[in-house]
Amino acid sequence: MLRKTTVYLSDEDMLLLRKMANIRNVTVAEAIRLSIKDSCKPRDKEEKQVWDSLDKIWAKTAAINPSKIEKAVGKAMREVRSGRKGRSRS
Repeated sequence: MLRKTTVYLSDEDMLLLRKMANIRNVTVAEAIRLSIKDSCKPRDKEEKQVWDSLDKIWAKTAAINPSKIEKAVGKAMREVRSGRKGRSRS
């Protein structure tokens, strides 16, 4: 799935992207995506290990449903608040 975003580029960067797009016969948007893919690769073994660790963390959190988190937080807040009602201040 593609997501729309806004990026501010200098005239020089825009010219470079247009050249790349023309050479590869793609749109400027595709040239941006290709550039990101090329530049966002791990450069060495240490960086690759960090990327692999991030992938593992993100894989675990991807299964978490945001609405379940909201419900759990809401429930916890209600429990805390109800616990406060029974206490008297001294």
